[in-house]
Amino acid sequence: MNGRIAPGFEPIATVHWSMSAPPSVARPALEETLSCDVAIIGAGYTGLTAALLLAQTGRSVMVLDAGEPGWAASGRNAGQVLPMIWGARRTPQQISAAVGASLGERMNRMIAHSGRALFDLIEQQGIECDAKLGFLGLVRTQKSWNRQLAIMQQWSEVGGRYVPIERNQLSRYIVSARYAGGFYFPEGGHVNPLSLSRGLASALERAGGRIFDSSRALSVQSDGPRWRVVTARGVLRCETILVGAGAYTDTLFPGLRKIGYPVLCGAVATDPLPDCGASILPGGIPVADFDDPAVFGPRIDAQGCLVVSFLLGPSKASLAGASKIIGPRLHRAFPGFTVPPFKRLWVGRFLISRDGMPRLLRLNRNIYAAAVCNGLGHTIGMSAARELAKLAMGVAESDLSLPVGDPDPFPASALLPLLLRRVAAPLANRFGA
Repeated sequence: MNGRIAPGFEPIATVHWSMSAPPSVARPALEETLSCDVAIIGAGYTGLTAALLLAQTGRSVMVLDAGEPGWAASGRNAGQVLPMIWGARRTPQQISAAVGASLGERMNRMIAHSGRALFDLIEQQGIECDAKLGFLGLVRTQKSWNRQLAIMQQWSEVGGRYVPIERNQLSRYIVSARYAGGFYFPEGGHVNPLSLSRGLASALERAGGRIFDSSRALSVQSDGPRWRVVTARGVLRCETILVGAGAYTDTLFPGLRKIGYPVLCGAVATDPLPDCGASILPGGIPVADFDDPAVFGPRIDAQGCLVVSFLLGPSKASLAGASKIIGPRLHRAFPGFTVPPFKRLWVGRFLISRDGMPRLLRLNRNIYAAAVCNGLGHTIGMSAARELAKLAMGVAESDLSLPVGDPDPFPASALLPLLLRRVAAPLANRFGA
């Protein structure tokens, strides 16, 4: 994969994680008319988790995907797990101020416990996805330390767990003189995201759910008290529709494309390092530079490969372009480290909300979506799926841990992605290091 690729649409077989994930299971496309209680659009983390929870309660659940489980963002990320809102730096106090004290309390606790919920689900379902606990967020200055410590103290009040790591303790986790300290998240960590997606799909099928590959939902039609979800060769008749397609939502629900702005994020991987990364990350856990606006988070995977994510600028993704963005960051973080050549590159996209908070959306009668999980699909996206499943079970909106509302498109939704890729991302990549 030395050439350029179309952002977000390369075959899943080229993604680094497919090298160690369990083989893809061939599932048929929908080619008949079937009935179920709940039809779910999108076989990523959100859709599969919601489907699994519903199937475990005895509901008949069927999932449609344009590709296969994990084909989109759920299999195209760097596999890092962080149980908090980070992208817009929303604090628990800000969340409560925005949604009210009662909902804010539930929402903050849901987010704080989201890492624990993920790893519990992996253990309960016996999903083999190289899951490992532990995540370290790094800061460069005392000022950043003080600011982040105040935020962490807020999260601890709602059940979040963290351990402050001072500069003289960092060498257990990272060999670098660049950082003034960090914050260890015992309920964060990393996974093989494609393995996780395929494991969730298998768990759903064991629970009685069905998945149809290569079955893009083309239209949704009223069918008396029920709905019809129409694909190219089949129809699902159902009572409730849940949408978990994230930033890969197409024209089926146009309003979903305008509630946030899509961000393209790339990731690269080396071949296994001779020392499996012990010379730079001896703790074996992923790290993230909280002071870098351009998503710098190196990790060593289960095979000993160095994996690094980055923001994608205006050019199509290429290994050469990625090296120009990531190389300087690695040299600054690890001055004595000889950066090995990157061998694999993949791209995914996620949706960012205007206010940095996730939410559930009411699209029509008994049609709901989980949206704008802000790139934290492993944690917030899967916790949002639990709330989405509760809606399908008839739980009142007022009893959920996320706000539920109508889609609220914003005027800059079409222009902002262009500005981000052509202006903001290049600036962040150049000057954020």
